[in-house]
Amino acid sequence: MKRFNTLLAVFLIITLFSAPFTASAATLPLRVVVDGKKVNFPDAQPFIDAQQRVQLPVRFVTEALGAKVLWDGPAKKATIILNGKTMVVYIGKTSYTVDGKTKQMDTAALFKESRTFVPLRFLYEGLGVNVNWDDSVKTVYITTGGSGGTTTAPSTGTKTADVYGFKVNYVEMGPNLEPAYVSASGMTVYENDDPEPGKVLFQLTIVFSEAGSDPVQGAKDAESILRQKIEDNVVDSIMKYARTKTKISDILPLKEFTSKNYNFMVLSSEYDDIAIMVIPK
Repeated sequence: MKRFNTLLAVFLIITLFSAPFTASAATLPLRVVVDGKKVNFPDAQPFIDAQQRVQLPVRFVTEALGAKVLWDGPAKKATIILNGKTMVVYIGKTSYTVDGKTKQMDTAALFKESRTFVPLRFLYEGLGVNVNWDDSVKTVYITTGGSGGTTTAPSTGTKTADVYGFKVNYVEMGPNLEPAYVSASGMTVYENDDPEPGKVLFQLTIVFSEAGSDPVQGAKDAESILRQKIEDNVVDSIMKYARTKTKISDILPLKEFTSKNYNFMVLSSEYDDIAIMVIPK
């Protein structure tokens, strides 16, 4: 499976999917996928707390899992019932109970925006589900059966996807069959499946960090996609900059480019991949 590793540290500030193109930063929302289906949060959103732990609005996630949630306001506690297990989490406390047995977390549940938030760790330790946190795309993958973990579709030869008018040749899909297309070189196209004007449409990732990846061919794959709709002189400038990273330890500071219809951000942190973000004007 080819992971989107390029923006590990940088994307705490500069992001892929959610914020307008600016000279400095954007905001990547946390996403939750339960058994391959994206969970929608109509109001309060997941976030990373001061202890660098993922906090999730418990009701939306547990309902997606088929659990029942009971809220006790005076006691400031939430009771979650799933598959015969009863779990109780207390607002502001690092302790919680599973079938009456007390357990400890390294951060506390909290009440925010009229919603109860629980740490991600509570889900896999308390509810017994399988959880994977992909920091590079800020996505929590939760599965309720099997051996857990994210899966990759097996390769069945080269296929072609249409990503907002760009033809993308790929050999396999990315994590949990999310809209991510992986070429034979490892170059991955991450598609924003819910784009808004002025926000990132998709990202080309030239992979250095995965075993078996070919960043030289990956750069060629990315270039061939860009040349389909982007002016040659702009593509030349983008790829010239991208190709200045020749080994994984090289750093590419954020650099911006513009064409008639798109803006671009290109960057790479040390020991990571190259990200080319495509933002429509």
